[in-house]
Amino acid sequence: MNKIIYLFFILLIAACTQPPMYYWEDYSKTLYKYKKDLTLEMLDKHKIELLKIIEKSEKKDVRVPPGVHAELGYIFLIEGQKDQAIIHLKKEKLIYPESTKFIDDFTQNIEGENQDEN
Repeated sequence: MNKIIYLFFILLIAACTQPPMYYWEDYSKTLYKYKKDLTLEMLDKHKIELLKIIEKSEKKDVRVPPGVHAELGYIFLIEGQKDQAIIHLKKEKLIYPESTKFIDDFTQNIEGENQDEN
């Protein structure tokens, strides 16, 4: 019986020491600051944070957290950089295939706007 209890605690401790699945850096902090102060300066700071998250996730060899590429794509769209927006939306879809329907619809809307402008 004691061996089972010890084994249980060893497994519990081992499960708690797993490395994090994602690297979030200061995402919550910069998003909160942007939501409190909806300025281009705060949006740019949040964009820089998203780029940092992507860079450091790649260095740490962990997946970019869900939604980061999509959010960055949306920011690029706001800034009028539609090509960059589509690149990041497609990266989101590649990493998280469950986002395919949303990303495809969003991308179609962006590309449709491009055709309407021409």
